[in-house]
Amino acid sequence: MSLVSAESELIRLCGRAGLSNGQRALLEAVLAAGNPGALLTRHVSSEPTGVAAIARVHSALESRARPGRATLQPYASLAFSLVEAALEELKVVRLHVSAGRLDGPVGVLESIKAGGKAGLTSAADCRTKAVLVEGMRADVRAAVVDGFAEAWRSHGAEGTGQRLALEMAALCVMEGRQHYLLSAEVRTALSRGSLDADHMLKVLLPAERDFRVAMIVEGTSGLESLGGLMDPACAAMGVSPGEPMTGWGRGASDLEKLGAMAKKASDTRREWSRDQAGGQVLLTLSVRARDLGGAALLGRRRASELLDQYVAGQRRSEIRLRPETLAYDPGSDRTLRLSVPALGTRPVQPLTTGWPPALRESLRTAHIARVVEAPTTAAGLCWAALEALDVKTNKGPDQKTGPEKLAQALSLQAARQQIVDLHQRTRTAVAAEVAAARAAHHDAQAKADRLEAAAQKATGDHAATVARKATAARAAELDQRTALEEARKAEAHCAALDAWTGVGDDGLLRKPDRWLDAFAPPADAESALHTAAEALAALTDFLGGETAARLRYWRAMLAAPASLSLWIEETADRFKKSLDWLYVIRNTALHDGRFESATDLLDVHVGRALVDLTLEFLGNWYQHGTKATPEQAALPAIKVIEHLAARQEEVLEKLRGGTREGWHVARLTSSTSTGWDRG
Repeated sequence: MSLVSAESELIRLCGRAGLSNGQRALLEAVLAAGNPGALLTRHVSSEPTGVAAIARVHSALESRARPGRATLQPYASLAFSLVEAALEELKVVRLHVSAGRLDGPVGVLESIKAGGKAGLTSAADCRTKAVLVEGMRADVRAAVVDGFAEAWRSHGAEGTGQRLALEMAALCVMEGRQHYLLSAEVRTALSRGSLDADHMLKVLLPAERDFRVAMIVEGTSGLESLGGLMDPACAAMGVSPGEPMTGWGRGASDLEKLGAMAKKASDTRREWSRDQAGGQVLLTLSVRARDLGGAALLGRRRASELLDQYVAGQRRSEIRLRPETLAYDPGSDRTLRLSVPALGTRPVQPLTTGWPPALRESLRTAHIARVVEAPTTAAGLCWAALEALDVKTNKGPDQKTGPEKLAQALSLQAARQQIVDLHQRTRTAVAAEVAAARAAHHDAQAKADRLEAAAQKATGDHAATVARKATAARAAELDQRTALEEARKAEAHCAALDAWTGVGDDGLLRKPDRWLDAFAPPADAESALHTAAEALAALTDFLGGETAARLRYWRAMLAAPASLSLWIEETADRFKKSLDWLYVIRNTALHDGRFESATDLLDVHVGRALVDLTLEFLGNWYQHGTKATPEQAALPAIKVIEHLAARQEEVLEKLRGGTREGWHVARLTSSTSTGWDRG
């Protein structure tokens, strides 16, 4: 299903379920923030949330509480900064939930902060504090869930809804909700009628329940002592593929197919290599999760941890999991078949062919971080990929650390990304609204025609009833026709905007600066720009949901350049905190052997996304600099980062002066521009 079709369907379902515009915006915000395909600055992993912040404090304290360590990880200064950040976020969340709900967690964090870094020096002290914080995590979760429910019922302030939507999105990711299943289940719930707050919460965060997961272990014909290595509640079993198993209901046939597929793959491997036979075991176990997809991934994680024991016991051949995985829900008798990781189908091309040889180490580490399944390990490797660019945590002559400078450079690229994404989002939303209005009118017209035809044939008392229904249906059809006409006007406004921005048939925005001009044109602007600005204003009024909220937000920022500078600064600050946390993960995972945390699914997403965004602006720099500015193309990566960090400060200074004139968004991080040289 295309993006337009999917969004059009969601719009129609929200309408049928009777959702208000505020409820629709709230729901769309949760889905958008948890979408793994979203931009980094649109994904909840890059946003500060109370539920994630307090979980990270607990993780850091628990790590420092481990006995017998010569050096406690993470360092006390980093752990203390996590406490300060969590306290700041909880004070923000406290403004959006019922009075008194977060007083306890805030009080605990304030007491830890009052003790200073000295209070985090011993493992015993950290253990005591970790227990206190762990007790508060449930209170924070409950306050957020209840606050979201109240926002759903009361249609409160937009800012409150947006913040609580972020908190809910963070919970969904942290607790293993798979976005594609969440989105499908939301649509199913909407199709059944109105959704009250309690029902919506059950859709977003269903109760944990038992699932069975099956996968193939290659490289062995038997997993001995299996029962002694796993919790009895896992009910782990290892059998030869094809052996009958109980407790799988309708999933038994899929289980047989999994075994047959694995045997065929083994036979193909043997035929190819002629003499390399490979044993196989069908491993099944139980996990508690919130959906089938989350169960499948959690099952693979538990199985991988199990194999650590067997790999340590023998080193002559490799033992590994095949990618194919089967999850079964005994409650609904449904199964999910998937292969991990998901593979693409389109042709691929390099980001640039002009990478300096010195960047090869970073590219290699980034690739490994992308394919490693274990989330905490992958997040730690993301820091290693950035560190290979010479991004160091020690302060330079300017008293700034490598992460600080990288965060500044990233904030410029993020601003450009947001602007381009908002354009694409607006066009998609308009197309979806038009498609939804057209489909709704078609259905209403068909219903009215059908009832009018039936009224002509009806007799007696029944005729009057059918006639009344036909009259009501025709009135509804006329309402839908009016809505369709408004949608077609929006389509025309979008075409007028496209004419100004130069968007072609492919829908791509090649002139981001002209798109920005339409938000706040100068008084003496040419008539074509005024036409585009009027079209954008009309679209903002027409659209509903989360896209309209974003358009209003950016219109306000672009009209006040000082606000835009604040957004870029705050984005850099968020990136700095994320980079600091990646450094903590690197130390606790790769140095201290801790490979699981409550936020690891958020961490791996933000880690990979930060690496991707870094390589994006570096690739752009080297690609354009090779021909136009050879001296710039010869700079090592850390010098490019420092150069863009300085550019960010210059851009911010000009924006604080109250003007956008000269701001060159299209080349904001290019080696051929200063970021403020638009003609």
